[in-house]
Amino acid sequence: MMVLIQVYYDKFQFDQHKLDAWHMVLQKYSYDPVHENLLEFVLDSPHPPKISDLVQNSSWGHPIPGPFVLDLTAGE
Repeated sequence: MMVLIQVYYDKFQFDQHKLDAWHMVLQKYSYDPVHENLLEFVLDSPHPPKISDLVQNSSWGHPIPGPFVLDLTAGE
């Protein structure tokens, strides 16, 4: 996964310390959903992903809340 991120983003570098830190967090997630999130992410972002970008919508991940919408016509 880290090598793919480095291929997609030239400025993304990693060493053993970064690899270990990412592994510590990502080991509880299934590879396929995280990989799919990476493939979708690279289409939309010129910046390398953070772990939270890759685990959203994955099993065990937390959903990202939608935008706040103020509806003045809604009752109390």
